Amino acid sequence: MPLIRVTAQKGTFDKATQNKFMEEITDAVLTAEGASPSDAGAQSLAWAYFTEEAEGDVYIGKKHIDTPPVLIRVTTPQGGLTQDARKQLADSINIIVNDFIGTFEGRLNHWLLMDDIQEGGWASNGIVFSINDVKSAMNIPY
Repeated sequence: MPLIRVTAQKGTFDKATQNKFMEEITDAVLTAEGASPSDAGAQSLAWAYFTEEAEGDVYIGKKHIDTPPVLIRVTTPQGGLTQDARKQLADSINIIVNDFIGTFEGRLNHWLLMDDIQEGGWASNGIVFSINDVKSAMNIPY
């Protein structure tokens, strides 16, 4: 049950490329969580938001740069990603970003931030979900 937020500078991707990028990011997150990317239940709970920053609104240090890095933030319930799964996700995201925007000379091309929501802190529809509830809904063995 990940929440994925990607922030990029306007114009980093055309719409078709953005769609493909988000598909690959979503599948990488689901795989790291132990869910099948082809599972309809898992896909229905993988929410992803793509936000564009205006050109000139991203700074590295004190300077605006023409090709800023992409920010990817993945939020999962506590226990959704093991330490090994975090490493797997970091490797997968790195490959995806490099494939889509290339590496940057002398600096990073992305940040991946992985957040956990503590047990009892994930809710919808008036229901507080446990990690086992989430895994069951996403057909992840536990």
